[in-house]
Amino acid sequence: MKILISIPNQHWIHKTVGHKEHFLLRDKRYETRIIKPSHKPYVNNLHHIVLDVLNGGYDYWLNIDADNPPTNNPLDLVELDKDVIGCPTPIWHFTDKVNERPYYFNAYDYASELDAYREHQPATGLQAVDAVGTGCVLFSRRVFENEHMQKGCFHRTWNDDGTMNKGNDIAFCERARSCGFQIFAHFDYLCDHFTELSMLEMIRAFHQMYNGKN
Repeated sequence: MKILISIPNQHWIHKTVGHKEHFLLRDKRYETRIIKPSHKPYVNNLHHIVLDVLNGGYDYWLNIDADNPPTNNPLDLVELDKDVIGCPTPIWHFTDKVNERPYYFNAYDYASELDAYREHQPATGLQAVDAVGTGCVLFSRRVFENEHMQKGCFHRTWNDDGTMNKGNDIAFCERARSCGFQIFAHFDYLCDHFTELSMLEMIRAFHQMYNGKN
């Protein structure tokens, strides 16, 4: 079984992702190769990797963003033989609402009444979902053998006024589901996520969550 592991980046990779890279290379269950492409923009980078998967005869593709290290070994998920499995990643999200949790995990269900996505629950074990983030995700080759998925499957979608409608991850999952593929998330394989935060905003967020006030 051949696995391509990609770490798309802009000439910076967090050291914890580098540590995980060495750990993954020591997994002898599969024939693995790691690449670190830096094409711009990010969606272009992903489409270049799709070509690498197809032309290189890889059975699975594990994508790990430069700031998004998995906490367990996502190569375990190959044995489940799913089309797409995301390793949920925490996303900071604070809007000054009382009692609102200031983060969510990027595994989603589609809410048709809102025409929007909400965080999937329950957050336990392997779950069928409608969409996952692409920060750490395992793809089966068969997804990209589909002719429709070879036509810019990660492209964002746009509103008529030029503003973004859906990002590359949600847009990809919608295209994949429309082609009959299933999306999963595995909450036993969470990721860490390194990002810049305002300390004052974080303090306000936790005051709101625990005390209901600023």
